[in-house]
Amino acid sequence: MDYNNLPLDLGVAITTNRAAMDRFVDMTDDEKEEFIERSRGVMSGKEIEKLVNSLAKEEEPDLHLEDVNDIFKGPGIG
Repeated sequence: MDYNNLPLDLGVAITTNRAAMDRFVDMTDDEKEEFIERSRGVMSGKEIEKLVNSLAKEEEPDLHLEDVNDIFKGPGIG
């Protein structure tokens, strides 16, 4: 991967978000190229930040339940 082709605003945003940077470094070259291409259509700084933050999000599902009673909802037994 040639990092000279990395857009400056994307590079700055990635380096200011440690979790996103770690994830970006672990990506394959093809995944990096795809991510960079997605960033080329982004116009504002907030959109770049949102895109980079999407890298930092954990892939584990959020198991937080708003209502404890939701634990007991589902198919009935019996």
